[in-house]
Parts: sequence; structure tokens; C-alpha cells
Amino acid sequence: MKASKINRRDFLTKSSIGLVGSGAGLITRGMIGEDSVYNRNTEQPKIKEYRVLGRTGFKVSDIGCGPALMTNEILLKAVIDAGVNIIDTAEFYGNGNNESLVGRGIKGFDRKSLFVNTKLMISDKDDSEKIVNRVRKCLERLETDYLDGLMLWNPETVDNVSNKEFHKAFAQLKSEERVKFCGVSCHGTEYHIPKENMEKIICTAVEDGRFDHVLFVFNYAQQEMGNNILKECAKKNIGVTLMKTDPFGKRYLDIIEKVKSLERDNKVIDDNTKKSYERITEKQNKGKAYLAENQLNDESKRREAAINFVLNNSTVSTALISFSNFDEIPLYVNLSGGKLTSDNLSTIKSLMENYGHLYCRHACGICEINCPYGVPVNTIARYNHYFISQKREKYAIQKYMSIEGSRTEKCLNCEGFCEVGCPYGVSAKTILTIANYNLDLENT
Repeated sequence: MKASKINRRDFLTKSSIGLVGSGAGLITRGMIGEDSVYNRNTEQPKIKEYRVLGRTGFKVSDIGCGPALMTNEILLKAVIDAGVNIIDTAEFYGNGNNESLVGRGIKGFDRKSLFVNTKLMISDKDDSEKIVNRVRKCLERLETDYLDGLMLWNPETVDNVSNKEFHKAFAQLKSEERVKFCGVSCHGTEYHIPKENMEKIICTAVEDGRFDHVLFVFNYAQQEMGNNILKECAKKNIGVTLMKTDPFGKRYLDIIEKVKSLERDNKVIDDNTKKSYERITEKQNKGKAYLAENQLNDESKRREAAINFVLNNSTVSTALISFSNFDEIPLYVNLSGGKLTSDNLSTIKSLMENYGHLYCRHACGICEINCPYGVPVNTIARYNHYFISQKREKYAIQKYMSIEGSRTEKCLNCEGFCEVGCPYGVSAKTILTIANYNLDLENT
């Protein structure tokens, strides 16, 4: 196990170089040569539906692009060729490298046909001049004269929503025609127990009156907060973009394998954890048998049900997808313009009955008040979701290791206070134990 940990440390320090190298190769082959990874003349499905993004008046594709996983701009060009015209990035994705990728990717397209949105992380130490200069750097990396959307990223309190320096900077940039629309995104706190939840923060922004569009978490496993936000957005004609629309994602249903890995690695498992594993395993085995019997263990059905569910609400303008390869483009673009069906609802019902206990609701944190160690349960569960579902292993480990204070080491021998405090019956202790295995470079 020690060797495995060393490999993961090497991965953290060397992977950025590897990504640059592999990305350059993909770009070269994508632009020239008979074995190019992408040919713009190739027939492919196109976006079928465009929706008005609230009071911005801009018609965006119902399937949008959140390119956090991309390593080359050719993939983004293919996404845009398919009709996707809303692109979300952030100043801090890859230390600005993602904005540079987007800048290269949008070259050759009609700029006015695209809605490019970036996000800023603002602290109390940032004044308006500093923020303005940072946005100008964003514009340089994006190689564009203006931003369609500039978002305040993940304010953790309602007070942060009205940050005077951010709004002062935005007003200046708008007067200079460097930005068009103001937005806010939220998916829960980063490293600590939340003071206010996602619903309260986004609804405060909607009521504020200065925000034109919002980005938040909404899916069929996490509806309560989202439904209330959508109602408030509809009243004010605020544009709605969504993230994390598939609660189980690409590999989330393989989570039981991580439990088995703990045993294979001869990890010490206390009695409480063993009981938790047994409960999870029993539910998982029943779930797998049920899904196999009803032919629901099908990623395409899960994907279709997730997308159709969120787009069934007319207030939603787009569902952002982090495209990680060319094969995923037709899989998601084909879902554009789809309608929620009875088969979709049946799939959702079965998934929730059999796997709902394995999804820690994003931006929730209700259980955390019960934790005697102050573990940021919801934040760690989200990072584990990045690791398992979104395949963002390096990013997830880095985020987890940056948490100050208690992490999952406190959870291994805990009685499971978080599970007792969860109103959704989530097997939080097991998820945290798995997160310890996935994310903690310090365990041995």
C-alpha cells in the first residue's frame, strides 16, 4: 500500500506535464494528418433545442459545455461544431490554462454566436481595481474582447453575494463593454460546515436584482433546494444553468468496489465500519439484481433520465456537461430536445430506491452539526464524487488535501454521527471511509 501512495504522490507532481504533452499530441493529430482525432467534415448529431437564458435574451443550447476536463481545444471545437454555444470556464481552472484552452477553441467561430462565461473567486481582500485587472487577464487568456457572463464563484454566505468590490468592478467593466451579464454560482462550501445553504445564497442573489443568470446543482436525487430556486428564478426571469445533473455519473455505481479494495489492501476495519459495509453490500447486491432483472443497469438510460429530468423544467436553460472525450459528444448532443418519458421516471425511481443511499446531496451539510470532530462531510463527499463520477482524480485529491482541520481520518473509527443526522438515509460514514481510501495521501 505504501508503494501505491508514492505513485499517487508522483501522479500529483508529474501529471500536469503529462497532460500538456498528451494534449499537444492530440492537437497536432487533430489539425493535420490522416489519423486526426477530429474531422470537422464528419457527420455528427446537432443540438436540436435552444432556450432563452432568462433576461439576458441570449438563446443557448440546452446542452452546454463546462470544459473542466478538457485537455485540448480540438475537443471544444467539435463540441461547438455540434451546436453547443454556451461555454463555462473559470479563472482558477488549471490556473488559467482552461481559459486559454477556451480561447483557442473558439477561434474560427462567430464570436457573437457563443455565450462565454467565466467565474472569479473573490475574497474580502480583493478590491475593485484588483478584480478589474484579473478580469482583463481572463480576457487575454480567452483571446476575446468581452465576456458574455462573469460570475461570482461560490459565495459561502448571503453577505458575500453583495460584495461591494465585485459589483463595483463589474459596473466598471460593463461600462467599458468588457462584460455583459452578471452571474453567481453555488454548490456548497469548500472546507467547513456551511453557514448558509445553496438555496439561501442563490435566492438572495436572485432577490438582489443585480444578477442576470445563476449556476447551481440540480438533479433528480436533489430536488428540494433546486425546485425552490427555480421558482424564484422564474419570477425574476433569471437565466438558469445547471451543474452536476447526473447524481450517479459515469462510475458512481462502482462505489462498492472501493469498499472491497479496502479489504484487499488489508486495511484495519473496526466493528462499526464492518456493520456499515454489510448494510451497504446487502443493499448493493439487491440493487444490482433488481437493475439486471429490469435492464436498467444501462449507462445510456441513466444519462437520458438525468438530462431529461432537469430539462423538463422550462425555467432551466442549459445543463452543463464536462466533455472528456470525442465519444461523449454524440451521447449528450443526441439528448438535446428530449422529453421526460415514463421510462425515464421508472429508471429514476429504481435508481433512487436502490442507490439513493450512496449519493450525498451537494450543498447540503445538514448532518455536519452532529459531527463532534467538525468534519466537512458534504465537501469531502463532493470531492469523492469528482474522483469517482467525474474521473477528476488529481483535482479531487488536491482539493481534499487542501482542507484544513479534520478530514476523514476521524471517520474511520467513528460511530457514524453523520448518518444519524442525515434526513435522506445516506450511508455517509461508508462514503467518507471510501473517500479516505481514494483521496488521503497520508494514510498508510
